[in-house]
Parts: sequence; C-alpha cells; structure tokens
Amino acid sequence: MPHPQVNLRLGGAVLAMVLALACGTARATDWQLSIDTRLVSSDADRSVMDGGFGPVRFDREDAALQLGRLRLALTQAIAELWSVHLDASVYDDKGGALAGFSEAFVQWRPYPRAGYRLRLKAGGFYAPVSLENRAAGWDSPYTLSYSAIDSWLAVEVRTLGLEANLDWLGTRLGHDFDLGVTAAVFGWNQGAGTVLAGTGFSLTDRQTPLFGRVGQPGPPLPTSSEPFVQIDGRLGGYGGLEARYLDRLTLRVLRYDNRADPSATNTVANTIAWNTRFTSAGLRAESAGGWTGIVQWLQGETRIAPGGFEIEWPFESAYALVSRRWGPHTFSGRYDRFSVEVRGIDGDGAQSGHAWTAAYGFEPNAHWRFTLEWLQVQASSYNRDEYVGSPWSVQTQVQLAVRYSLGSTNR
Repeated sequence: MPHPQVNLRLGGAVLAMVLALACGTARATDWQLSIDTRLVSSDADRSVMDGGFGPVRFDREDAALQLGRLRLALTQAIAELWSVHLDASVYDDKGGALAGFSEAFVQWRPYPRAGYRLRLKAGGFYAPVSLENRAAGWDSPYTLSYSAIDSWLAVEVRTLGLEANLDWLGTRLGHDFDLGVTAAVFGWNQGAGTVLAGTGFSLTDRQTPLFGRVGQPGPPLPTSSEPFVQIDGRLGGYGGLEARYLDRLTLRVLRYDNRADPSATNTVANTIAWNTRFTSAGLRAESAGGWTGIVQWLQGETRIAPGGFEIEWPFESAYALVSRRWGPHTFSGRYDRFSVEVRGIDGDGAQSGHAWTAAYGFEPNAHWRFTLEWLQVQASSYNRDEYVGSPWSVQTQVQLAVRYSLGSTNR
C-alpha cells in the first residue's frame, strides 16, 4: 500500500503537471485557498485519531486553539471538455496523515444533447451520497461537524475508480423536473468498515486523505485503520438515482458494495478485506424564503471472515436537519441517531446513540466566515465499556471557527 509520504510526492508531481498545463494553455486555473482556525472546548474521551473512542473530533486533552483545516483546491480546464480537479488539505491534529488529497480526479463533460447531459469522472472522489456536504471542499454550509453518515464517509469511504453520470434535463424541455442516474466501478477501498466496527459512528469534519491512515500506527483494530487498500482482485461498484424538482426538491438514492472477499487477507501487511455495502436515501427541500430541510438514512453491513469464521456488523444511521438563512446569517439544527450491531462474536463493536447539533454562521463577505457550534453526543458503546470502563457517555464539544478564503472561485 502506498505510504502517505509517497502519496504526497505523487500529489506534488500531479500538482506540478496541472500548473504546467495551466501555463501552457490559454485557460485560467480556478483556485481557492482557505484557512480555518478553531477555538475548542471539549469534555470528550480521547479521539479516534489518537487511538481512543471519543465520538467527536476534539477531546479534553486537546489545546484550545486548533487548525481546523488548511485547504488548496485547483481546477484546470484542458481543451473544451476536459478538466482536472485537485483538493488538498492540511490538518495539525492527530492522525497518520496530516496532509494529502481528499479528492483528485479528471472529468469529461461533453455538451448536452437532445436534453441529455453525460459526465465521466476518473480518479479519487466522493460517491454522490451526501445531501448535506455541498460546499467547497465537501464541507457543510450548515454546521462544522458533519452528520454521522457523512462523518463516516469522510473517514473511510472514497471512490478510487471511474464514475458515469447521465442526466435528463427536463427543465430545459419545458418540464418541472430533472432526472439523473449514476454508476461507478472502483477499487482500493477494502478497508472501509474497520473504523465503524472498531469505534462506531462519530461526528467530525476531518476527511481522511486518499491512501491516508485513520488514527495512530499500531494494531489494526481498534486504534488504527488504512481504509484505502486493495486485498483481492475484485472491483466494487455503486449505482444511484436522483430526481430534482424546480431546484427546490432533491431526492437521492444509492446502493454501494465494495464486493471485497471477506476471507481474503494480506499476511505481509496483516490486513483483512472488509466487505462493506450499504443503501442510502435522502431528501433535501429548499424554499425561496431561505429555509432548508434535509432528511437522510443509511443502512448496511460490513463483514470479515478470516479462516472461514464470519463476523458481521450491521449498521444504520439517520438524521434530520433544518436551516434558515437571513442575509449573512445562518441558523442550523440537526438530530442524528446511529447504531452498530454485531453478529458472530459477543458484542465487540456494538454501539447505539444519538446526537444534537446547533450552529450559527455569519458570512459578512465572500472571504470571511464565522461559525459557532454546540454538539452533544449520547451513546452506549461495548468497546468503551471494554477499554474505558463504562459503556454509556454524554460528551459535549463547542467550537468557534474563523475561516478566511480567497481565490478565483470566491464570490
């Protein structure tokens, strides 16, 4: 498996190539640079990134002043129909990879024809699951911490492969709605499920870089994981449907299966292939008055079968979010519930809980954003009982974020 430092060197080479292409063409490079700093107060257990079971990003041992994220994104058009997109981030908190690319892909977008639009994407990117994380850098415009669903995707799930999307643009043909279908094939995500089985769901906004590590080097479970690995020769896939009504309602459904052989192992790296599959469905509604409502549900299972002994962790999460925007002000609230069960062993990895999030955002202009967030997670965890001494916990995190961004994509 590529080492994170190797991937940074490869990323630097790709970045240099994109800059060379930009200099060699008449097309400008779209770019954005942002820095997000945080004041944090947390009473949470040691975080997953530090080998613990805390369900939020920052814990009681963390300093009050933190770097939330330093981000650089570049999009370079090549000829008329092709473009290259790179999205890199730096973090200063715990974890095996403090810097790297969260997404890096090439996209082909031919002109729409007869009411249809085709898009092809190849590289590393997020599957079209989230209805919440629609801002630049796959961030949420509503809260700092993502929902439990999107937090898990940020930590363990990424598409490393090829995706095709076909839209029927009904609104351009006199109808009130558009329809879209998505399909993809991918590899290098057979470690997805390790963190979910080891520590359960969490609520965070830290995105694992491509080929990065979750947590500190050490035993593979529960304190460390490398989600972007390929153990066997099988490719995974997903397919999804989307319907949009007058840009006010968006309905999205997706089925994902990495098709890993749960009995496959890599004895050199001491890793196991995790067969992870899930179904997600969600609805986002927006009004002309600045209201946004989102409901989303995800259910699936992850399993391993070393030596033919099968262990399965069924998981489920859902959330409801309401947000209201008044000019530069945004008020948001979200409720999450989540659970992980286990079959084949006695409780190891089981979790059940819920979380409340309240956030206020202020954007005086295109460069500055200030966000205050309160997050409380109440959960019962088998592994917390095993390692900490008590299964039930109520953990609270408060953050004040100041973000400054600039670039050609700023408005």
